[in-house]
Amino acid sequence: MTAVPETSYPRTARLAAALALVSLFTFAAAAPGQESTTLPPWTPGTLDIHHIATGQGNSTFFVLPDGTTMLVDAGAPTLPGQAPIADPRPDGSRSTGEWIARYVRRMAPAGREPEIDYALLTHFDRDHMGAVSDRSPWSAGEAYRLAGITDVAERVPIRAVLDRGWPDYAYPAVIDNPSVANYRRFLEVRERSDGLRVERFVAGRSDQIRLLRDPAAYPAFEVRNLFVNGDVWTGDGDAVTRIVPPLETVPREDWPTENHSSLAFLLRYGGFSYYTGGDLQGVPPDGYPDWADQETPIARAIGEPVDVVVIGHHGSIEPANAFFLATLRPRVSIVPAWSKTHPAPVVLKRLLNERIYPEARDIFILEFRDETKAAIGGRAERVASDHGHVVVRVAPGGGSYQVFVLDNRTESGAVLGTHGPYGSGRQEREE
Repeated sequence: MTAVPETSYPRTARLAAALALVSLFTFAAAAPGQESTTLPPWTPGTLDIHHIATGQGNSTFFVLPDGTTMLVDAGAPTLPGQAPIADPRPDGSRSTGEWIARYVRRMAPAGREPEIDYALLTHFDRDHMGAVSDRSPWSAGEAYRLAGITDVAERVPIRAVLDRGWPDYAYPAVIDNPSVANYRRFLEVRERSDGLRVERFVAGRSDQIRLLRDPAAYPAFEVRNLFVNGDVWTGDGDAVTRIVPPLETVPREDWPTENHSSLAFLLRYGGFSYYTGGDLQGVPPDGYPDWADQETPIARAIGEPVDVVVIGHHGSIEPANAFFLATLRPRVSIVPAWSKTHPAPVVLKRLLNERIYPEARDIFILEFRDETKAAIGGRAERVASDHGHVVVRVAPGGGSYQVFVLDNRTESGAVLGTHGPYGSGRQEREE
């Protein structure tokens, strides 16, 4: 593990780091053979990233080193009265938003009322934000319907929201569907009643998501906005470039979709780095324009290996192109699959391909369904886990991290698997 220089890490944070490391590695040593071991609570200085496996879409909960919290997406694609597209996890007795909220409340920092400091929607598809109809339940004041992110907010207070569309929701055209209209009502009501802060996510910036409780203790923490709505960070300061040509020059059928417009960011903590990018794509279908590959310019901007990479679009056929993988060279890849069509066989093949990059890698799939594994064949046996919440726990200072897989069939929080510790950054690769 790389030592953090004493001069760059305040004494209180160093003490928290020592306590957290004792908890982290004592647990790791005790876990084998202990059937119902649960994840120790978050401690100051630790970074936790929880990929919540609801079987119904994307949702990721972050506890940052100083206790600042963030939720990225709250997918809930099934409308009331519809049969679920896939089996909900743990089961269908509660709404997906309620399952997410209950998970957040369990994993939030102890000692204060659970809350979400930042909520981000990567884009406005229902498996990332929630789907509403006239049969969806109402909020307490009957101002808006509850599904996905609005359902979570009914149960856990949200302080700030960042998305790709605020305030006019007009790119590439006015977004006009019941779920987005309901979400906008939610924002308006909560702005007036609770002081909710809403911002548009801006590519290139590194100050929109920041530590709120003790930033001075963790100067080596940063979230860099990489991409949104066709704008991509250049890798130089806060500068961006636009990869989508002026829409008046683009045939209407070739305008960007929600997936093409997703937001992406790179989180760094000491030597540790983490990438996520909604449903952005890297292998456009035949006939699509070149700009439909968003991963290549993102990889050029990052320009170096990243420890943990969330594979876009649930591992469908368009993400994880060879240049993207060869540049980022992830030690850990997380595939937020939930449908029987995810991950695509060709994507899993690329993730495992040592000709793209030769270093060791572990692949974690949130819900790898039996029919999908049967269609893929032998490669399906080469993943590190095939179901469960995937928790990345980064040690204080960011020098190392572990991956824990938690039971998603119940709310027990039982640890199904422990992986690592991995050395962050280039350390492990160079040793």
